[in-house]
Amino acid sequence: MNVREYLLQSVKIREKLGYIRERIIKLETDLGYRCKQLDDSGASKGTMIDTWGEKAAELIDLESEWERERFALERKNNEIRATVEQLENPEYVAVLTERYLVENRKNPCRLNPWVAVAFKLGMTSEDAVKQKHKRAIKELEKNFQCDTP
Repeated sequence: MNVREYLLQSVKIREKLGYIRERIIKLETDLGYRCKQLDDSGASKGTMIDTWGEKAAELIDLESEWERERFALERKNNEIRATVEQLENPEYVAVLTERYLVENRKNPCRLNPWVAVAFKLGMTSEDAVKQKHKRAIKELEKNFQCDTP
């Protein structure tokens, strides 16, 4: 595994968490706003109850998966942060931290990630951040082994 793949593990876990969260919200909405279906006699239809039970079970499973992935993200972020913080140049640490550990969850305007990082770090352009990022990756590759699975 190269350094970029190692750093992107955090981003991938966050993306998975986002997908799970969206599914949980949809299931909660479906369960909360379901209307009671009646047959011709006025009795409740059994299939609606079965569907509700399946959705409730799926919701419970997704919430468990959410918790597991959230803890995995926390562990991975701590591991990556410890690796990145060993770099001597504080600007490299700031760029890598913003890009891989902070950026994707704190970009409410959905700006280009590089522009968002440049803005947060007070840099003049997207190109300046990309150059600093490139140098930081090279420094990380030179000094540290990121061969964790």
